[in-house]
Amino acid sequence: MTERPRLAQREPRSLLPEQMGQLTVCTPAVPQQVQAWVLWEDGVEELAQAQAIAWTKRAVRVRFGVPPHQHEVWVWAGAVTRV
Repeated sequence: MTERPRLAQREPRSLLPEQMGQLTVCTPAVPQQVQAWVLWEDGVEELAQAQAIAWTKRAVRVRFGVPPHQHEVWVWAGAVTRV
């Protein structure tokens, strides 16, 4: 995890629909606890404690942070590890 403070106006990057393709999205009844590498718009990569809330064969939608600074983004499946 990064020790670098996040600026409030920065947002994490999410995969684009064309990067994900037309694959079936699975949504679990209970989100899975994971660690995910998240890329921020300023180029910083951060290992975040997150929940996997949906996935395809290629990508995982993760939720991380705490309200009101909670984010949901799609990341590559290889950037996610179950904990």
